[in-house]
Amino acid sequence: MANYHLNISYGKVGKGGPHIDYILGQNKYANKENEIKYTNHNLPNWCKSPKEFWVAADNKERINGTVYKEIRISLPNELSHEKSIELLNEFIDTILEGKYHYSVSIHSKESSYKKEILNTHSHIMFSPRELDGIERNKDIFFKRANTKSPELGGCKKNTSWNNIEKLLEIRKIWENIQNKYLENEKTNERVSCETLEKQREIALEKGDHLLAESLDRNPIHINGALLKKSEEKLSENHKHKLESFKLNREIKELKDEILKLERLEAEKSLKKDIIKEIDLKLNSFGDSKYQDILDTHEKLEEINVQILKVEYELLSSFNMEKNRLDSLNLLLKTLNNDKLNLEKYLDQFEETIQENEFKVYAEEKLKNSFNTMFNIFNQSNYEIKKAEKILKNIPRQLENLETTSLNILTKGKYSKLKRELDSNESNLITYKSGYKYKDGSEKELNFFKKEIERLNESNKIILSQIKKIKSDYSTPEMKNKKIRIEKSIESKLLKEKELQESILLDRKITVEILRKTLFKVDDTIFECYLSKMKSESLKINFKALKSSEIYNYFKNMKFEDIEQLALNSLSKGRYFKAMKEYRDLDKKRIDLQIEKDSYSTLSKKLLHLAFLFKINKDLKNVNESLSKLEKEFKEIQKSIGDKKLHEEISKINNLRNNIADRYSKQSDMFKEKFKLNEFIIKETNKLKRDLDSEKDISNRFTKASLKTNYINLRGKILGNYLVDFEIEKKKSFEMDF
Repeated sequence: MANYHLNISYGKVGKGGPHIDYILGQNKYANKENEIKYTNHNLPNWCKSPKEFWVAADNKERINGTVYKEIRISLPNELSHEKSIELLNEFIDTILEGKYHYSVSIHSKESSYKKEILNTHSHIMFSPRELDGIERNKDIFFKRANTKSPELGGCKKNTSWNNIEKLLEIRKIWENIQNKYLENEKTNERVSCETLEKQREIALEKGDHLLAESLDRNPIHINGALLKKSEEKLSENHKHKLESFKLNREIKELKDEILKLERLEAEKSLKKDIIKEIDLKLNSFGDSKYQDILDTHEKLEEINVQILKVEYELLSSFNMEKNRLDSLNLLLKTLNNDKLNLEKYLDQFEETIQENEFKVYAEEKLKNSFNTMFNIFNQSNYEIKKAEKILKNIPRQLENLETTSLNILTKGKYSKLKRELDSNESNLITYKSGYKYKDGSEKELNFFKKEIERLNESNKIILSQIKKIKSDYSTPEMKNKKIRIEKSIESKLLKEKELQESILLDRKITVEILRKTLFKVDDTIFECYLSKMKSESLKINFKALKSSEIYNYFKNMKFEDIEQLALNSLSKGRYFKAMKEYRDLDKKRIDLQIEKDSYSTLSKKLLHLAFLFKINKDLKNVNESLSKLEKEFKEIQKSIGDKKLHEEISKINNLRNNIADRYSKQSDMFKEKFKLNEFIIKETNKLKRDLDSEKDISNRFTKASLKTNYINLRGKILGNYLVDFEIEKKKSFEMDF
């Protein structure tokens, strides 16, 4: 669920370098590397890296001066990764306006409160010195500003960032931009920068009593560090704060759930009101120009019913008296004549109306609401698919209640151990297979052997830790706590099941009603929509292929490449630098040798003796340099040692697997999006075929036929719908709060 979070902080001299390491997940904070999902920088030309700029700020700013301001914001999980980046960049462009140097990153990790929820947020770190278009070097940029001769001083600091008015302005901007993107995603989620009390006042002013009731609760605030501390390290005050946080969080989740259900009831109630309104409009249809045709259609329907009754009686009459038989035949003849006369009258009447006059009139009304209805049609189909997916996963979640409860009690440690165990088992299968079938070089096989030993040892430790967790939570006191958590999760899942079943039923009815309601309109509307969806599908498919390509690159990386990366890392880049020098020298050696060989005959050698002497001298120098580099390669490997090299190879190999998994998931995500688009295209084509098949009806489109079609549809669908609605309503509100 989208939530609002924005705060501004600052860093004094000496904090810039360490903080840029933190937000980029490097050096001391290299363990956070997997959390970093996106980085972007706007920095001066004189610096080669973000670290250089912020370290320069630490060194050049005055003592106790502010090196950076930081805006920290949470990003909504309802948006895709690409949309989150787009949202973030629009926010940065709006508030910084290209006037400041900055470094920005997106972090994404499991929430400290709930492991199944992602904590996706961004750090926007910027210098408060406002750019004025004058190029300055490192030594001048951070100096005190010179108002008389700006080029001789540094960029002036904008002190408005210290004002509360600036903070309130930025908070409002973030609310508006975030809500714009949430609205574009067609989600009902919205955020607000206001306090809960203020939000409640606004809701009451708008007459939204459901939302006002949902907002009548305590705010949720806690220092994130408390969530990460083990229980034994918490003071009594901290324990009390933690319990209050959990209680307030639980109340919020339940109130949000109740609001969803109440909104659903209100939505269904609104649909019933709309149906009543349509009935009134159809029944109060008093345009005299079309009243005759409406009455004639009704008479025609009555005659058709009488004809059917007479025909049925004639067919079932074996011993009927002759008088009764003659009477029925005469009645049937009269009815057929009346029917023929009415049909002729309808034909004559419709010829007097201007060509397509009523058809245009009726279709124009439907056409105006076509786009809205069509969007609801596709959105409902998508929500059907989404609800079915959630309902499919709930039984699996109910089966894993113990795992979920242990994960909550251990603050995510249990799941982390399980994932590590699964990862080790997967790697063991790969290494054992490679070692068994001698698939690789001697070095690679030796690496496999050591990794198998290491992973087996690691698995023993992990299994003992898992066993200890289960043992710790099997005591009567902890067992009761675990059972209470399991029951709470089970209750929430069952409520979610009821909610999704209700949504599924509602959306299926909506789709059926819209399918029958959307009559044929201009093909251009369909073609335009289909063209847009097909174009989007091509883009998504391209992204899926690119992600798959990157995944294959990392997954199929050779052992020799990983070994070279490890050597380069441990030699702090010297190994690759030496390799580049070696390649360049080797190319030069080959070129010199080819040139030397071109003087093959004695006459040529004598003629170009001086030139050959120079080539030989150059070749000698190149070969000496190559020998030195080969010696350096051996020295690098010797200085590192086999143990360090193996550990680094293992580390890089794990990183490679993580990157491959990330792109595999990304590829799967794009493939899912592609499938969804193809599903929508298929549904749109199906709808178009259905509407095209009604062409004959549309050509004789009258208000009477509109009424007849509507009544038939209403009788067929709405009866069951209203009954099911009442059942679902009772189900949805049988909950304890």
